[in-house]
Parts: sequence; C-alpha cells; structure tokens
Amino acid sequence: MDIRIFRIHSKLIELAWPKVISTDILREQQQVRRFFEEEYTEGIREIRIGFNTLSLKLRIEISENDCADILEEINQLPSILGSFSSKIWKIPVHYSPESGKDLEKLAGIHEIGIEEIIKIHSETIYTLHFYGFLPGFMYLGGLDEKLYTPRKKNPERSMPSGTVAIGGKQTGIYPAESPGGWHAIGQCPVRLFDISKERPVVPAIGDKVKFEPITREVFEDIQQLSHQGLYSWHHD
Repeated sequence: MDIRIFRIHSKLIELAWPKVISTDILREQQQVRRFFEEEYTEGIREIRIGFNTLSLKLRIEISENDCADILEEINQLPSILGSFSSKIWKIPVHYSPESGKDLEKLAGIHEIGIEEIIKIHSETIYTLHFYGFLPGFMYLGGLDEKLYTPRKKNPERSMPSGTVAIGGKQTGIYPAESPGGWHAIGQCPVRLFDISKERPVVPAIGDKVKFEPITREVFEDIQQLSHQGLYSWHHD
C-alpha cells in the first residue's frame, strides 16, 4: 500500500494515500478501517474517511515510534484484489433547466447539448466513498471527465434540498437546503437522510449509485411517497 502516516497531535493521526479518486484506495481504506476496528478497538474514539485520507481520533496518547509501528503493521496486511461486492442503487433525478438552473450554462461551457450532459451523467455508475459536508451528502467517485467543471467563484446562498450538482471532478446531491458552489443540473425527490430510521442513510460506503432520469410528474409522485415515508429504494 502507498500510504503515509502523520501524527497530528498525541491523540490524532492521519493516514494519507495518493491524491486521486480511486476504488482501489477505497478498498484499502476499508481494509485498514477493519484492521483498526478489530485490533485497536479500545484505543480508538472515532474513524473518519476522505477520498485520500483516514483519520483516527484516539483515547490514548501515541508517539512517532508508535506511528511507525502501526504503518509497518498496515503494510503487512494481505493485498485485496477484485471489486467490491456492492449494490447499485438507482436514484431518480429530474433533469431540466427548471430543476437544475445551471444545466444550460454547463451545456455552453462544454459545448455539448443538454441531452448529452444528461446522458453522460445518468449512464455513469458512481462509487460512494464516504459521507460528509451535510448529513446524507454522498461523496461519489466516477464522474466522466467530459463533465469536470470548476466550482463557482461565488457560491449560491441556497441550494434547494435534493439538488443534483457537479463541482470540480465530483457530482452529488444536496440532502438539505444549503449554501453551495456546485452547478445544479437536476433534482432528486428522495429523502437522503432520515433521522427517524434505524439507518438514516441507505447506500453504504463502497456501494454504487446510478442516476435515473424521470419526468416532472414522476418526480412529484416519488417526492410525495418519500415525504410520507413510503418510498422504497431500488438496487441491482
């Protein structure tokens, strides 16, 4: 594994991978996470994962020598090859200038038609790397490079709940109304975070996500079901 370890302070360490969005890195992160959960259960307060990092908040103090020993243990873990055994979740999206106010602008930036943007975005299968930013916000890897778009220089004060957007090399869904600097291309009618449920989020880290274009009428039907707690998620 190509990993570096940093002792941020006596009770916080961070493991860092190369700065790319990769399912191979995610696979290694999941393996390392299981290693810590099994071997260092009593000493760990919290584990957090990013695209290229894994941070550990500790209950005990740790030295630079301890960090070197931990890294040696990690590098001795067996290599895991192959793909994740994961679900592919189908997430409905209403793509339109009405639901995604930046859709026409993106078509101009990339010099392709709106339908081509929708086709590229909805035919791609994305990998869920981690949750963050807002409860239920999925950080997804796999955006087609044809749709890479720099974030807005001046973020919006408010992105509506369910906004599907593109920012940089990423795409995602705003699970709640929030300021944001990504480009809106559509809207999802499904609640992505429900605190009343035993599992507030449905897709698990390592699962796949595929967006499915829907009409405005279907959007409204699903939105009503979701608000009533009657919507059922679908996956392959």
